Amino acid sequence: MITFATVTTIDNAEFDELFAASLPSLNAGSYPWHLYGNVTTDAQKKAHIRSGFNRMLTEGFLWRVSDDDGVLLLNAGVKTGTTAKWVLGLVKPDANNSKAYLYGEDYRNARDAYWTQIGITSWTLELAGANTPVHTHALNRQQADAIGKTLTESTEEIAPVLTLMNLTVGS
Repeated sequence: MITFATVTTIDNAEFDELFAASLPSLNAGSYPWHLYGNVTTDAQKKAHIRSGFNRMLTEGFLWRVSDDDGVLLLNAGVKTGTTAKWVLGLVKPDANNSKAYLYGEDYRNARDAYWTQIGITSWTLELAGANTPVHTHALNRQQADAIGKTLTESTEEIAPVLTLMNLTVGS
């Protein structure tokens, strides 16, 4: 059974596990490392991501997704009214070495119940542009009817080296 829960601390062992599993996707374009020229080693990247999560403990909120075998995701965002803005996430495969659970009914039901519990009716994902692994994942989930009833894309060029893509999901 998949569960979502707000967390107020970060378990170090879980963070390490999630970071290691997420690093290939982060390096493949899910995170804009090119904006952080002094963050080049895996250790520096881990410290950088951890700093972002730590900041969200006070400036936003964190939610942990787990199943009977343990942690699957750690996400961070900012809640404004009934909207959550997802800004950071780490994800790992389940015990079957698969991320297919992200498309499953158990995940959707747990997510929707959690959003209802904390008063969220829509959420926005801020991505480091189109065609990144996270962008592709969100579009795939929309096509599989696994993300929400509506998905709206908008882009904003922050600088020549960064175009943010916002995906707004409505329930």
